[in-house]
Amino acid sequence: MLTRILLHPGQPVAPHDIWSAWNLDPILLGGIAAVAWLYGRGRRRPDWGWFGVAVLALGLALVSPLEAMSGALASAHMSQHLLLILVAAPAFVHSEAAAGVLGGLPLTVRKGLGLARRTLGLAPARIRRFFHPVLVWLLHAGVLLFWHAAGPYQLALRLEPVHYLEHASFLITALWFWQLVLSTRHRSIDWPGASVLMVFGLAGQSVFLALLMTFAESPWYSAYANTTSAWGITPLTDQHLAGVIMWVPAGFGYTGVGLTLLSRWLTAIETQTSASERALLPARGSDRNLGD
Repeated sequence: MLTRILLHPGQPVAPHDIWSAWNLDPILLGGIAAVAWLYGRGRRRPDWGWFGVAVLALGLALVSPLEAMSGALASAHMSQHLLLILVAAPAFVHSEAAAGVLGGLPLTVRKGLGLARRTLGLAPARIRRFFHPVLVWLLHAGVLLFWHAAGPYQLALRLEPVHYLEHASFLITALWFWQLVLSTRHRSIDWPGASVLMVFGLAGQSVFLALLMTFAESPWYSAYANTTSAWGITPLTDQHLAGVIMWVPAGFGYTGVGLTLLSRWLTAIETQTSASERALLPARGSDRNLGD
């Protein structure tokens, strides 16, 4: 169970409770600490800057009062999603956290994982199939759409195991997505432009969902019917604010990454073209000399 310090346990958090509403779940805190320890143990030169950004984002999303606020406000819940998807996940990828954590595992555990991989026939070439751009994009986009539908969304608010599953699926599929888009170690993307299309495609999907939320004429989530008044807003206004959060900050985030990838791609094309032209110059000069 989530161990929250609340003035009125079982009740939605109100503004006067906010700074006492911290999520001190020992499993969550212990898991974050264990990942940090394994990462430091498994990397010769850990990138604590990016890793720290990722852990800070996790803390803000899951440990800070924002976690308790998500049960009262859709806008707080949306902020959690963005912290997990657009901050924690890409920061973990930049820090190469997965390689560090795996490298920090005891040797016997790593040998066991290697044996299991061979037993299941998961050769590197087969594993790369799970990083196919279309598969990764559809899975992550599908998770985003699924958890914003009224049924799954409200089920996550009512049942803590489903709440955990929601956040885990956001983080895991986002890690999968950003690992493919940002990492230079994967060869699943033969055409660099695919990364650009993946990011802008996800931006379009996110903005479309945000527009639906922002301009809806009635609230989508009845679970917030009696929780937003303490914060001085109506459920519909809260939903519109959630839509704006998904629309503007998330839109700028995806667009910024997409433009950066596009710039790198165009620079690489220009460099490759210039190199090809320089390689042809001596050959053309030799042809002219032979003609003379």
